[in-house]
Amino acid sequence: MAIIQDVEYKRKKWLKYFIYTILSVGLIVQFLPLVWMFFGTFKTDQELTAAVPTILPNMWILENYKILFEKFDLWGNFLNTAVICISIIIIQTITSTLAAYSLSKVKPKCSGFLYMLILGTQMFSTMALLFPTYILMVEWGMIGNKMSWILTASAWAYAIVLYKSFFDSIPKDLMEAAKIDGAGTLQIILRIIFPLAKPVYAVCILNTFIAVYNDFVFPMMLLPDSKNWTLMMRVFALEKGDVSVAILYTALFVCCVPSIIVFLFSQKHIQEGISTTGIKG
Repeated sequence: MAIIQDVEYKRKKWLKYFIYTILSVGLIVQFLPLVWMFFGTFKTDQELTAAVPTILPNMWILENYKILFEKFDLWGNFLNTAVICISIIIIQTITSTLAAYSLSKVKPKCSGFLYMLILGTQMFSTMALLFPTYILMVEWGMIGNKMSWILTASAWAYAIVLYKSFFDSIPKDLMEAAKIDGAGTLQIILRIIFPLAKPVYAVCILNTFIAVYNDFVFPMMLLPDSKNWTLMMRVFALEKGDVSVAILYTALFVCCVPSIIVFLFSQKHIQEGISTTGIKG
């Protein structure tokens, strides 16, 4: 019996080391481009285009960052990106929560039909909605206004479907007990629904941020004025313009930083979102 347990222990230990090795290789592959890009921001064009590349720069320079932020107004692009992303997340979270709660718990007439319509919008390609959205914003006189992109991106059926799926798992008895205690709809959402659904909200908000942050096609159509450009629009303009390779490396790395920071702050809730929690009784 002891021999069998010893063999089983060695087998599990070998398997653990094998998994750690695979994960370590994958981690290196994932982070190597980011590390390479980071060190590239401190290099000159001659070093970046040299026949024999080097990881560490021969001479550490900050001129690339200075040119990028002063000449191309990257601080303004940061501010535009932050205002747009935060506004979209707030509006989308509020509207999607109310819509999902109504479809899940209130269930008005034709709620099933409305839910099918919402699901149906997921079948349309985003590019298919580009020109209709542009024509609509032209009719409303909102081209060049940040609200044109904020309103467009705030309506996302994915968020409604995700929230409704989670709200369906919350027992109706919990809602009725809260109503007996005198809680209104808003109190139920804020004190019961939202605390239970924090991991789901974290996943949805992160997905929304990534989608809005990385998009430049819709903003390029709706916000043609450079003073309203987001970071991705600036990177696209730099890539098409006459700039040095070092400046482009620096711009790409700077654009990666916000995504990394947001993910680090939300990873705890994302891990919790892997398993849904509920009340049994």
